[in-house]
Amino acid sequence: MAEHHPAAHQSEAQVTRDLLAWRQRMGGAGVAMVILAILAIAGLVALISLILSGPEPRSKWGYVATILAFLLGAGQGGPIIVFISRLAKGFWAIPIRRAGELLAISGLVSVPLYLVVLFELPEWYNGQVWRASIWFHWPGAPVVWDAIFILMLGFTGLALIYFSAIPDWAAARDAGVRGVTANLSRWFIGTQKQWFVLNMGFIILGAFYVMTYVYVHLFTSADMAMALVPGWHSSVFPAYHAISGFQSGLSMVLLISALLMRFGGLRDYIGREQFWGASKILLALSLLYFYLTWAEFLLPWYGREPQEVQYLSLVLFGPYKDLYVLAFFLSFILPLLFLIWNPVRASVGGPVFVGCMCMAGVFLDRMRIYVSAWSVAGPVGPTVVQVIPPTQYPNLLDILIMIGAPAAVALLYLLVLRIIPPVGIWEYKLRLLLRTERAYLGSEVTVLAKPR
Repeated sequence: MAEHHPAAHQSEAQVTRDLLAWRQRMGGAGVAMVILAILAIAGLVALISLILSGPEPRSKWGYVATILAFLLGAGQGGPIIVFISRLAKGFWAIPIRRAGELLAISGLVSVPLYLVVLFELPEWYNGQVWRASIWFHWPGAPVVWDAIFILMLGFTGLALIYFSAIPDWAAARDAGVRGVTANLSRWFIGTQKQWFVLNMGFIILGAFYVMTYVYVHLFTSADMAMALVPGWHSSVFPAYHAISGFQSGLSMVLLISALLMRFGGLRDYIGREQFWGASKILLALSLLYFYLTWAEFLLPWYGREPQEVQYLSLVLFGPYKDLYVLAFFLSFILPLLFLIWNPVRASVGGPVFVGCMCMAGVFLDRMRIYVSAWSVAGPVGPTVVQVIPPTQYPNLLDILIMIGAPAAVALLYLLVLRIIPPVGIWEYKLRLLLRTERAYLGSEVTVLAKPR
């Protein structure tokens, strides 16, 4: 039986007025934005200090690469759920699509940070020997191609936000709201052709975003982790990196949706149905996480080549083994144990709690991967790690950067919410047109139309 939704009885005009009035509820976020701004500035100062201290030792960039890789998943993985639900006509996800779409704003933080870390990579060629990598001496690799793809990902994410907001800005313009958003949407008048182009544009942009997202995770995991560790060769690890990133991205969407529902007064728009639907995907991703972890581990464990044994000792069973175990429990064991129970899966708090565990697990996993990889980053040399470095703990600069980067993303997110409603007005109106509630056996059930 479907969930009774209070907003099902609202008119389109009521929905428009309510969601356009969202910016009036943002007044209480002023203190939070000031705190986030201070943290973001502190992180920026720490990053500049790290840059000015020189390139060596390379190990000092391990925690910066950690938070970068985490943002590529938890931030820029959010729009993936939007594309999937639109492509599959998953109307259950309409109220939380905007929450995922706006996470593309994290590109304004992750792209510059990516470029900084990219230029801190050790040499790829010493005049005689090339570093073992996926590029096979490709001209300009890895810096040129990695930079191109991260810029494409950031630009595509911003384009998705812009085109998704145009109909809402046009509705605000028609309601008498003036300003920059009215000028940006003045060309949109809602003709049938414009709606067709807009919907096709979402599919094309979304497909391009997913493709670029996968390539960015491929290049990041290969160039900023595998290529730095002698003997680490894997065709599974990039897929594992992308899937676990999407797991953290979906978890972030659930967390933001819960916060909007609790503190943003959106209980009439976001409900149990959205968390229930997303929890099924989260469970599938947790199972896929286990499969890819096992596949990544299987070959080097049974091959037992000297370089593979050293790689396993460094990344899995050495100084960072506790992070590996914790990440495995938080990203697979505990989510599986919680989400197999329908009462947990079909609630609001259950999927959010599991999502927070998954994000913590992915963060610890990224720490294990990148801190260990950058601890042995150096000139092109032997094919075996000679000495495994001890555990490298974060210093004050590392902590400030790892706090400041997410704080900058959160600040940008709150700023964007001042000009873009947290729920897509035009998509929510479509949802109202396609669903109704009817009496059935002494109760009310939702009837949903299926358009072609």
